[in-house]
Amino acid sequence: MTSIVLTTIFEPAFLDGYVEALRSGHLSETASIIIIPDRKTPATVGRAALAAQKEGVRVACPTLEEQETFLRRLAIPPEFIPYDSDNRRNVGFLMALEQGCETLISIDDDNFCPAGTRFVEDHRVVGSKGADPVVQSSDGWFNICSLLAGGERTEGGREAAGERQQGVAGDLFPRGFPYFAQRAHRKIALVRDAAPLPIAMNAGLWLDEPDVDAIYRLCRRPKIREFTGPSVIMGPDVWSPINSQNTAMTRAVALTYYYVRMGFPLQGLQIDRYGDILSGYLTQKCVKHLGQGIRIGTPILDHRRTPHNLFKDLYHELAGMVLIEELLPWLTEVSLSGSTHLEAYACLAERLAAATNRFKGFVWDQGGRDFLADTVRNMTTWVKAVASIG
Repeated sequence: MTSIVLTTIFEPAFLDGYVEALRSGHLSETASIIIIPDRKTPATVGRAALAAQKEGVRVACPTLEEQETFLRRLAIPPEFIPYDSDNRRNVGFLMALEQGCETLISIDDDNFCPAGTRFVEDHRVVGSKGADPVVQSSDGWFNICSLLAGGERTEGGREAAGERQQGVAGDLFPRGFPYFAQRAHRKIALVRDAAPLPIAMNAGLWLDEPDVDAIYRLCRRPKIREFTGPSVIMGPDVWSPINSQNTAMTRAVALTYYYVRMGFPLQGLQIDRYGDILSGYLTQKCVKHLGQGIRIGTPILDHRRTPHNLFKDLYHELAGMVLIEELLPWLTEVSLSGSTHLEAYACLAERLAAATNRFKGFVWDQGGRDFLADTVRNMTTWVKAVASIG
């Protein structure tokens, strides 16, 4: 079973495209949609879910009371997944796991599925051996926006041998791509691996609004007109931020996909809008520890971004930008133990707890270390919750 999970507080305009994708692909028996409403979610979302059910598509939209009953049954503290937060998608992840999903797909409510998109079929590459070219990077980082074309130049040219330069002026980078890596020049080669990597995650990309940070939006307001491809596979030594929109993973990986809780005060700021970036990096670390690959490319969705105050976005993102700038060098180098994704994730929580006090300065001295300690506690609670599901 494949489960598509999201949370929303907006009108259900996104739903029709996914319902049609499941119907046209004859997937009503092997795929479902789980919509997690919050306290601000309009009643039209529940009604749209019921209408889809009448069309033969599995769409669940549990009420707040049903969500609370579910979390109590798993002995999860009420404050662990707060209301009025995109952290609520964690409820849907847990429900999907309990229902036995083998492939979990996370989307955002401003991701629209264009007609004819093989949405589920393309995401079901997870769990297979990848046939796409493998990324080799001179510094261990890959700019996934180099696979897109729009109003901005996103790559430094292609050579006949499949080699590319990244890091040229004018590049567009995804939200969560560290600035130390943005400033670096790198050589990228796409090669065919004689021993294909098992695909643990698949990150589909987006047209229209790229997932970039508020700095890029304020300065450049980029738009994406096409996916230039090809779909590629990042191996265990290549990194990129992986967000929560249009992202699939195997069940084993989903056990580690805790959406990090935001809202913590840091240096007079309040960290937000980086929960998916942090969860993506933490899960990615476990994938790399086990020597597996992450595919980047299809399916391609339309990202019709909901209205945002970009200065408010920047206020909330700034603490996250600073935090990952100094956390990622540690994360990419730390060694883990464990023969499963969940064992590796539990080990990562232990390693992070032990390293918390080593981070000093700026955001770290005024809330940063406390935020890491809080995240470790939440990671540990998550491990217990998914372990109880089995």
